[in-house]
Amino acid sequence: MREVAARGRWIWAVSGVVTLAFLVVPGIHLITSGGQNENAEPQATLTRSVTVPQPVTSVTVQSYGAPVEVRAGPGRRVHVTETISYDASAGNLSAVPQQASASPISAAPGGADEASSGSGGAVPAVLQSVSGGHLSLIAPACASSDCSVGFALTVPPDVSAAVASDGGPITVSGIAGANLDSANGPVTATDISGPLTVSTGGGSLQLNGLAGPLSADTGNGDVTAYGISAATATVTTDGGDAMLAFSAAPDAVMVSTGGGAAQLVLPGGPYALTADSGGGPQSVGMATDPAARRSITVISDGGSLGIVPSGR
Repeated sequence: MREVAARGRWIWAVSGVVTLAFLVVPGIHLITSGGQNENAEPQATLTRSVTVPQPVTSVTVQSYGAPVEVRAGPGRRVHVTETISYDASAGNLSAVPQQASASPISAAPGGADEASSGSGGAVPAVLQSVSGGHLSLIAPACASSDCSVGFALTVPPDVSAAVASDGGPITVSGIAGANLDSANGPVTATDISGPLTVSTGGGSLQLNGLAGPLSADTGNGDVTAYGISAATATVTTDGGDAMLAFSAAPDAVMVSTGGGAAQLVLPGGPYALTADSGGGPQSVGMATDPAARRSITVISDGGSLGIVPSGR
């Protein structure tokens, strides 16, 4: 989903009334976003909250190494909290090209503009837009500058999310579906009612509660998943371990671990089973039938392989 993170091509605006609250707290830490600097200068931290007045049905968030959290909450409005860390001694950060149709969010009196001048450095712009019910959030300057912006969103439960974090942790909970790319950061997904697509690039995936189809590629990260009621699931770990426990009998499951351990817990049966441990230890405690409508394919390439019924 890298196309959602294309730099310099975004149109950002939030029309209508927004609620803004700011807090500047000096601190010292290393930035983990794009443009990393191991000898980071003292950092200023700004926390800003925004309430989006327009109806929102989907969100796209790009973070360059900072955490992103999207959780379902009460109400129909989306609430965004941005945690911005930047070098207070630096000059202006990278300019952000904007098209003529974009209009920036105005800072409240005593807000971000006033805070940045008092801290000695420029606060990176956090750009937002709402179009056709789709909310987009990004801080493009942090792709190449010594800054980071973390996002925490509270959204209605029928909202879906597309998130790219460039190594930052991603947490989603209670939403209608998600497309997540953490680029080596850990991912936690809980109670997702619709489709879930995850790429972690080596980060771990923790999953608890999923009703929609699952597609996950962790690039050597481990997968631990409970309470899966999805009809279909495809999981590739490239060496990471995979443990999937289903709460409802799936129609089709494919798990490939590339040498990692594979364990499945399944209700019901029988299943049409293809299990290949590549010489590793293998144990199948499920009823199988080549003619069964439901199918399970597990390939571990030398890792241990186990398939057991629920309750064992």
